Amino acid sequence: MALATAGAMSAQLSYELPATLSYYGTIEAEEGIPFPAANFVTNNPLNDGAYIWIPKGSTMMFKNNSVGDYDNFEWVVPGTAYKEVTDDGSVAAIYDEVGTFDFPTLICGDDTFRHELKIKVGGKAELCHSDTRKWGETFGLGYAPFNGGNGYLGGTNRVNIAGVGNFYRFSSPNMYVDGVNIYLAKKPGEVPSSSMMMTRVFLPFLGDRDFSMIGQFGALGALEGDNVPINSAKTKEDGVWLPSGQFAVYNVDFATKLNCEGFPYLFFAVEGFSYDSDADLTEDFVLATDVMPARELDSEQYNNALAHNSFVRQNNESDYIRPVSIFGGSSMSSTGKFKSYNFWICPMVRGAETDLSSVKEITAAENRNMQLEYDGHNLITTGVPDGQVSVVALDGTVRIRANAANGGAIFNISTLPSGLYVVVAADGQTHKFVK
Repeated sequence: MALATAGAMSAQLSYELPATLSYYGTIEAEEGIPFPAANFVTNNPLNDGAYIWIPKGSTMMFKNNSVGDYDNFEWVVPGTAYKEVTDDGSVAAIYDEVGTFDFPTLICGDDTFRHELKIKVGGKAELCHSDTRKWGETFGLGYAPFNGGNGYLGGTNRVNIAGVGNFYRFSSPNMYVDGVNIYLAKKPGEVPSSSMMMTRVFLPFLGDRDFSMIGQFGALGALEGDNVPINSAKTKEDGVWLPSGQFAVYNVDFATKLNCEGFPYLFFAVEGFSYDSDADLTEDFVLATDVMPARELDSEQYNNALAHNSFVRQNNESDYIRPVSIFGGSSMSSTGKFKSYNFWICPMVRGAETDLSSVKEITAAENRNMQLEYDGHNLITTGVPDGQVSVVALDGTVRIRANAANGGAIFNISTLPSGLYVVVAADGQTHKFVK
């Protein structure tokens, strides 16, 4: 039985690559097809040569697009114990084993077809927004200049950009985020040791600050904040993995690991690099950007915020409301479609089968007076003004209320299910805790 690979013309059997969680606005809903489950991954050896990553237990759809008079399709799907073949020969499969597996094989009679790709299920992975199948064809990293010679997208500049970031969608609560790797087009030149950038993670529903993302995604709040010295970027000489020899990377490990229960999406931002009170960073600080996107956008998709992954915030703005495509070089491709640039700001994730025992408390980055103590039964708040204090779940519902007096309040949280919650004081202060 001959295997017809993705590039062969000897057979008419074929199936589409599964839709990923990148570029929501380019996905057309079809009845009976499960929502996308997979995220693209980098070609970091950590990912075992896989092209996409999914949490254990995810359902993936592989859509049959064979041409010819075929019937009685069969599928071999490594890593699954259950699969359902639809009337048109497509398959929905539940990946319930942890590991790295070949893509499915589609069989009809003596013909077979399989994409020569791998899928990683569970375990640790480094996510990205680039289709990393082949450098120079499906992706290529470099940098995109601003129009008018005002610097480079994702770096120090003369167009007042204060922050850049990546928006990641998740299909499952069964995953954790341990940190983020921020890739640079090159290692910056030496600057004073006081020169910093900041990484921040924004979550939905927390309410630490307004963050509208063009009103498409609801309120987000800042969770994790960490100052990173500009001079701490690592190169291959430091023993880190990089997509190419000229690049550099900041490896940022979160002080507390983030349980993604209740988060349909996260936003990872890099801020504070544009201006420094002690030094001009020049144009040496430039994030690595995928300047050869495999997926181009038509006009309708280009104007849909859900079709973009990377966004920009200018100095006079509080929200990341601008897709990066409107800033970088030429936004129109030779085919008359719009390019969709994205940064290599890459979260490090792992599946739910891994241990999360290191998580004790998750706190916001902003300055505040509120403090929390937990005695195993009661949650005690101090440093809050008199008035109502609420415990809020990540779906926005208020689970418990209490009235603070003399700067504090006590909650009996013994009946709350395990998870991540937010305490909101009368003056807007917030504090997160894990039960």
